Amino acid sequence: MQFFWTINQIPELQGLSPEQTKQAWQFCYKKYAFKHWQSWVSLFALGILAAVGSRFGIIGAAIGGGLGGGIFGLITTNVLRPHLQDYVSAHFKNDSSSNESSPDNPSNLDQSGSDF
Repeated sequence: MQFFWTINQIPELQGLSPEQTKQAWQFCYKKYAFKHWQSWVSLFALGILAAVGSRFGIIGAAIGGGLGGGIFGLITTNVLRPHLQDYVSAHFKNDSSSNESSPDNPSNLDQSGSDF
């Protein structure tokens, strides 16, 4: 499990514009973040840590909530990475690739003559 300080450090979002990064993150977060049990457990841990911290006053609650929020962010980011990869590959094509077939880009070869 890796820790990313910002959304721009997530490898699946590398090379996208800020608008594309925001669009991909918001879509995947809204659609997939709470469909995984890990996100719910980390959200529960956030609440527990904030509650335990509140026993020591407002500073304790802030520290507990901060620790819980960090855990929630870490878990949620790692849960969303496969979904981000799928979203980026489906919605943001590589602009530098051409539609012509070339030896360097075999994905564009015409397969209409294949026997499949």
